[in-house]
Amino acid sequence: MFIPFYPRSPFHRSPPYAIIKPIIHRKEVSVMLFPLRVIRRIHREGFRCIPEAIRFRIALHRQRPFLQTETALRQAEEDGYQAFIRRHEAPLSAPFTPTMRLSFLIPTYNTPPELLRALADSLLHQSCGAWEACFYDGASTREDTRELLQALTQEDNRFRVTFGAENRGIAGNTNAALTMATGEFVALCDHDDLLAPDAVRCILEAAQDGADFVYTDEDKVSADGTRFFEPHLKPDFAPDSLRSGNYICHITAASRALMNAVGGLRPGFDGSQDHDLALRLSENAAKITHIPRILYHWRMLDTSFSHQKAQTCADAAARAVADQLRRLHMDADVTVEELRVRIRWKTRQMRIVCLLWGEGDAPKLPMPCIRVRDLSAVNDLVRRTDCDAVLFLRAGLRPLDTDWVSELMQYAQRADVGCVGSALLDDRDCFRHAGYAVDVPGGAVSHQAGQWRYGRPYMLTDRIVRNVTGVSSALLMIRRDVFLSVGGFSPYQSDLRGADLGLKCQQIGLLNVYTPYARMAMDMRLSLLPPCLTQGAPKGDLRRFRQTWGEHPPERYYSPLFRPDGSMFIDLDRQEGTP
Repeated sequence: MFIPFYPRSPFHRSPPYAIIKPIIHRKEVSVMLFPLRVIRRIHREGFRCIPEAIRFRIALHRQRPFLQTETALRQAEEDGYQAFIRRHEAPLSAPFTPTMRLSFLIPTYNTPPELLRALADSLLHQSCGAWEACFYDGASTREDTRELLQALTQEDNRFRVTFGAENRGIAGNTNAALTMATGEFVALCDHDDLLAPDAVRCILEAAQDGADFVYTDEDKVSADGTRFFEPHLKPDFAPDSLRSGNYICHITAASRALMNAVGGLRPGFDGSQDHDLALRLSENAAKITHIPRILYHWRMLDTSFSHQKAQTCADAAARAVADQLRRLHMDADVTVEELRVRIRWKTRQMRIVCLLWGEGDAPKLPMPCIRVRDLSAVNDLVRRTDCDAVLFLRAGLRPLDTDWVSELMQYAQRADVGCVGSALLDDRDCFRHAGYAVDVPGGAVSHQAGQWRYGRPYMLTDRIVRNVTGVSSALLMIRRDVFLSVGGFSPYQSDLRGADLGLKCQQIGLLNVYTPYARMAMDMRLSLLPPCLTQGAPKGDLRRFRQTWGEHPPERYYSPLFRPDGSMFIDLDRQEGTP
């Protein structure tokens, strides 16, 4: 069988025979019957024409260098992180005068004295002394635990202890500690974790600035307290991300009035009681502040409840999310899939028109379709189109999920949502787009750009519904009235138009949503584009973007502690103590 090989063919990146070998050696395939069809399909779909099981094995072999590099990067990150966290935790030098007091709510039960002592020491070493620690002990049977708690009250009068007659569980013990608090602000703290030296100061600064719900970044610490790892760099408040999973976690702090108003922790959500609390606090808070500093160290022990009872935690989280949707009168079904919460919003009838742009094949579309060469004159076309929502789709993309249209539509129909997009994967199953971050040197960069779909994504960000600053115009659904109200696409020649449209929606108070359930595969031609669709944007586009949004566009969902390349690896070279 002859396989053509042209200098400009996509096959210059990989020998053609290496791609089709798994096909032609399958017994049920007779290559002699359809050699041209095989060749044409390879040219059109590339690596994706191979059955998925075989494709995965080939990809695993081809991606081995990438996986080795990723593993080396993660190991280097963990090694370099020890020095980074020491720099990062250096106390702030600017003067600060607290006008409030922060009460830590700490439930205890048979806590090993050495762990309790370490927590107490991290409190005593706070750069701001306006705190109190409210320990409620749930009838510990360990005498050394009770003795240490009693000794702490003698050591410093900011340690306050109540010995309960029974163990009320995490929720009951924490709520009992809440009744002990006298500070204007309260924070949840586990009995075996550690606080960074500036934790109290940073929380009170946010509180004195008007916030009534505050959360911070965190990492993990080994059982012996000697090694820090897995920093969790969080976005600013993102309601869809929070419903997908409790990214807020530690430290959760709120005004005492707000905490009492929502009723503290609720029983019945064991394993996800913090998630349920974060959802209720976010509904009632007047101002939510995220502090992008690692101020909490979560100790990893074999007895950590959330790690042993993953399914129980996921089920409790789903109940908490469903409960919130009922409170907000939002119609949706909540399920657990692969230990992750998934929401299926009830959709209403919407008239959708697809604007298919660019050159290439088009998938079968269950809606009217208008084909345009590019997006230069699309604003006027949308203005003249009678529809409820518009789907912008680049030719050469093929859906990987059967219900991709309804998945995009269920988010686009929400009154609080602007743009909706999903993952774009090249012929090697690597991400070309998974939501845009904008406060980077190149104007915009995709989350997880160039990383393998089967790799180790940061905090599963590619596999959950979450809020992002912008999405690609190659796959974007938006309501027609919203599109026109923000002025449509600005005249960009590159995919910065998608990031710009997202920022304009964000500017009028709307959310942009990334969903992993409407994924698209690129054909071979599109797969030859740069790893990120905004890479190589014309200088005129970058100049326009900077003139419109400044040198530091408002990026809410990509931590300033990340590298600016979209990889979501921590930037270990940062020298300053604050982001």
